[in-house]
Amino acid sequence: MIAPLKPGQQLVPISKFRPSMRGFDCEVIVLETAVPTTTRDGQTIHTFLVADKTASIVMNVWGTDGKCIRNGDILRIEGAEAKLFKGFMQLTTARFGKMRRVGEDTMAFKEQPNMSETIHGTK
Repeated sequence: MIAPLKPGQQLVPISKFRPSMRGFDCEVIVLETAVPTTTRDGQTIHTFLVADKTASIVMNVWGTDGKCIRNGDILRIEGAEAKLFKGFMQLTTARFGKMRRVGEDTMAFKEQPNMSETIHGTK
């Protein structure tokens, strides 16, 4: 069972994400997990392919929070950001954002379009 929304809370679907959007809430299901990478300064980045009923996108989670995320987890992210990395859009949590598991394996989703496969120009 998925946790109910807070009063007044609205979830933004992946298909409505735009580069540099900040502070929005969304709910996604984890489809794939990549091998974590480590930056030159020793920070760990966990990368996932996530989706909702409208599209999919690559999500990056910095630090140890990504260790707990598994395929099939349904995550509610509060204070999310859509950022460009090398021209491709990615989902991440803001510095003070929150992410929590609200269910597993029971969410309708679409893998296409993948918003991270579209090249976005900078204005």
